[in-house]
Amino acid sequence: MKHRINFFMVTAFVVFFAIAADVFIIYQLACYETRFLEIYGAEQDGYVKIILEQINRLEDRATEEDITEIISSLDATASRYWTLSKGDSILFVKSVTETNRYKGFTDGTYFATQTASEFLNSLGVNKVGHKIIYLDKDRFIASGMIFKWKKEQYRICLLTYDRVILEDNILLECKNTIIIILSIVLAVLIILSMVMSRKISRQGRYIDKQQEHVIWQNKQMQLLDEQLKREFTFSASRHVFKNTVLDEFLETLDKKNVHPLHFAVFETETTEARDEFFNHMQVLLDNRVLRFSMDERLVVLIFATYEKEVSKRIIESLENWNVHGLADLYCEDNMNSYKEQFHKFWKAVTGK
Repeated sequence: MKHRINFFMVTAFVVFFAIAADVFIIYQLACYETRFLEIYGAEQDGYVKIILEQINRLEDRATEEDITEIISSLDATASRYWTLSKGDSILFVKSVTETNRYKGFTDGTYFATQTASEFLNSLGVNKVGHKIIYLDKDRFIASGMIFKWKKEQYRICLLTYDRVILEDNILLECKNTIIIILSIVLAVLIILSMVMSRKISRQGRYIDKQQEHVIWQNKQMQLLDEQLKREFTFSASRHVFKNTVLDEFLETLDKKNVHPLHFAVFETETTEARDEFFNHMQVLLDNRVLRFSMDERLVVLIFATYEKEVSKRIIESLENWNVHGLADLYCEDNMNSYKEQFHKFWKAVTGK
């Protein structure tokens, strides 16, 4: 579950980054378009100045019709056209036909939007300026100025539809190429992040499984170690038991039906001799021989599953001048309990 959450978090982060990058790119492209229109507007201002110079060449005997005739003779389309107004009255818009539609209206009627009104109010006398304006839902780069003729003030403006500029073949091709390349890069980024996130998630799950396996192995090794410790602790070849646990061993051997058993009692000259005897038995005897220290000098050995001749020979080989064999008892079976047989034997040997 944790890796699944991480996978979705990474993927969501990359998708969010891609969306943010798209928004940023769109914003930058919009800024780029605006800046490009501003540059175009500066070039367009020069064209307005040229037309104004032609108007200023008219002599005093010329009329307003002569001015409108000059403007109407210029190339004009629905995407690029001229306007002329005196005071608040519209004298010319686009063409003669379009002008007739606005006869008797103020220029505020045509430039009805806030941006267009601000543009008209910002115009200066004999000073060309430009601004991006909106008419209805369309965007234009407008250049214009106020000029005086026969002591009257006139406004002349040149409006160019933004799509004429921005959808120029080369410019539009570059813009579309940028958008396509960036979109491909972002798409590849999202795909790669999803692939890498999935791969990391799988690796994380694999690592978790390996860690679980290592933990399981460690537990098994710990159990095995504990088992080996127990076996070493209770190993007959390495451990000497006290007489207090002898009865428990006999009862266990009886329950497990271990037979035959061969009991042997030894007496050592000293305590040191007894200890040396036990050390010696670690080399000679295996795990089938149980060793018991009965007191400071008496030792009992129990040979389990030995044939009598073999165990008898071993018993005899253990005697030396410091260790003496007192007695031995060979039990073929446990028809009578080993505990009962041993105690009779022990009583006969020691009188206790």
